[in-house]
Amino acid sequence: MKTLFNLISFILLLFVIFPAFGQINEKFPTVETEKVTGEIVEIPSAFAGKFILIGVGTSKKAEDQLQTWQNPLYQKFVAKTGLMDDMFNVELCFLPLFTGASQLAKDKVIEKIQENNEALVIDNVYVYAGNREPFTAIGIDDRSEPYFYLLDKSGTIVWTASGGFKQKYFDQIEEILTR
Repeated sequence: MKTLFNLISFILLLFVIFPAFGQINEKFPTVETEKVTGEIVEIPSAFAGKFILIGVGTSKKAEDQLQTWQNPLYQKFVAKTGLMDDMFNVELCFLPLFTGASQLAKDKVIEKIQENNEALVIDNVYVYAGNREPFTAIGIDDRSEPYFYLLDKSGTIVWTASGGFKQKYFDQIEEILTR
């Protein structure tokens, strides 16, 4: 009986863990986005040959958690304020998704971002409006959480997380970048 319980527990654990790690070694979907400046950019091919950290948000609730990442990411990968941060060459991409009826709000959100005038936000926001399917294929299914993907130089997902920022995520990312 105990063995059966352990087996069932293990299987349930796999179902809980699998969604978080199922996208590793998959290609990030190629999508056309729009920068706040109006420039059209194809993600991730515009960053070919570079590591890129993409934060994807699909709702206001996800946006609040996404913002917990902004300052730490800026300090680490843009301002490079840490002792060893100069050794990391990672492009940042904040990718709000507008799918279905929410596509109507895209222009209003872009205006709001333009009013913000923070360099990190303006320079690193790529807005997607279109079909949701490319993103469900890589596990984006909970609209209340942001999703983060570290892509290698070929656009392959090598790390993923969801939710608010945690310091341990930097440790995991640094380990990948220093291999």
